[in-house]
Amino acid sequence: MTNWAPLEGELSPKVTEGWLDGRLRAWNHPSPAARELPSRGASHSIPQKIHTKLVTPMYHPFFQFVLPRIGQAALDVLLYLNFLQLPPLQLVCAWPVLYYGLPLLLVALLAYISRDPLGLGIVFAGHLVTFYCIGTGISLLMRRVGGAPQLIWRILWLDGITPWLLTVFIMWWGRRRALTLCTTKYGLTTHKSLPDGALRLVQISDIHPRACAAMDHTRIPELREKIAACHPDLLVLTGDIFDEFTEPEELDAFCALFGEIDAPLGKYYVLGNHDLFHHWREPSFGRADLERGLAQAGVRLLEDTAVTLPCGVRIVGRKDYLYTNGKRFTAAQLMPSGPDDRYTIWLDHEPRDFKNAAAAGADLILSGHTHGGQVWPAGAVGMVAKNERNYGKKEITDTCAAIVSGGTGTWGYKFRTQGKTEIVCVEIKQIN
Repeated sequence: MTNWAPLEGELSPKVTEGWLDGRLRAWNHPSPAARELPSRGASHSIPQKIHTKLVTPMYHPFFQFVLPRIGQAALDVLLYLNFLQLPPLQLVCAWPVLYYGLPLLLVALLAYISRDPLGLGIVFAGHLVTFYCIGTGISLLMRRVGGAPQLIWRILWLDGITPWLLTVFIMWWGRRRALTLCTTKYGLTTHKSLPDGALRLVQISDIHPRACAAMDHTRIPELREKIAACHPDLLVLTGDIFDEFTEPEELDAFCALFGEIDAPLGKYYVLGNHDLFHHWREPSFGRADLERGLAQAGVRLLEDTAVTLPCGVRIVGRKDYLYTNGKRFTAAQLMPSGPDDRYTIWLDHEPRDFKNAAAAGADLILSGHTHGGQVWPAGAVGMVAKNERNYGKKEITDTCAAIVSGGTGTWGYKFRTQGKTEIVCVEIKQIN
C-alpha cells in the first residue's frame, strides 16, 4: 500500500489491524487503547474502537419484511375489486369462474413480481396501486358531483385502464431518468483563504456498480468524460461507491478510473453503509482489496480523520453512522479547537449531524446515501429516518452549506423518480 506522508493537522493512525492479516496498514483505524486528544496541529491519533465486522440488520425485520406484506395484502384486496371493473372482464361475466378467477390470477401475478419488498416489481405494483387509490377516491367524489364532471372522469378513467397506462409511462420515464447521468453545479463563496482564490471539487457518491443498476463498468467512459469536463482540483467520494453486490472486476475497473482522474489537490474517500457492510450477502471483496485498489489509484481513505492540505484547505472524513452503529467520534472531537481560518470540507456519507459539524468548523458538508429518494415516497421516509436533507443544497449557517448528492448511480435497479443520477461539481470562490 502506498505510504502517505502525514499532512499538517492530520489524524494519523498508528497500528496495523490483525484482521487484515498484516497485509495492509489500517491508516484510518487507530489503536483501541485509550489516549488523550492532543492539541491541534501536531500529527496525532484519536482513540477509537475498531469495528471489524457488523452483522446486525440495517433495519428491524418487522419494518423491512412484515409490514410491507401486511400492506400488500390490504392493497391486493383493493386491486381485486378494481380489476373486476376492467372492460375485458365484461366479456366473460356470464362465466363466474372466469369473471372472478381472472382477477385473482392477475393479483397473484402482481404478488409474485413484488415478492421482493425492495425489488423493482414492488415499485411497479406500488405505482399501480397508488393510481388506483387516487382514481377510486376521485370516482367516489365524481359520483356525488354527478353531471358532466362525472362523465368526463369516466372517459378519463377508461374503466380502470388508465392506472395501467400511467404505470407503464412512469416505469419508462423512471428508467430513462435513472440512466441519464447529469452534472449538477453549485457555486459558493467564502472569506477564507483558497488556493489562487478559488477551489473546484467533484463529488462522486453512491455508485453501487451492478449490471442491473444505473452504473457499471460499461459507463465508465461517460463518467470519466463528465468528471474531466469539470477540471476538478479535488475529488471526493462520499460512500457506497461499492456494495456487497459489486464484483471484483467492477471494483478494479472503478479504482482504475479514479486513478486516471487528475485532481491536483488529491482524492479522498469515506465509507458508506454498503461499501463493506453485508446488508444482503457476503461481499466478494474485502477491506484489504478495497484499500489496495484505492491506494493504487491515489485515493486516500478517511475514517474519523482530518487532514490539512499544503494549500491550507482542510478535509474531514467521518466514519459512517450506520456502519458503526453510531459509535463514532463527535464533530467536536474531530475538530476540538472549533472553527478557524482554514476552509474545511466535511465528508459524511449520511446527511445527518449538520449543525454540530457547522459548529465544529465545517464550511461545506458533502453527503450522499439518500439517492435523492430515488423512488417516491422513499425520500419522505428517509427524512423520517433522521436524514436532515433528502437532496440538494441547504444553508446550515451563514458560513456553512450542506450538499446532498442524488448518487452517481442507483441502488438495485435502473429506475428513478426522485433526485438525479449525477456527479456534483462545486466551485468555491474567495471573496474579500
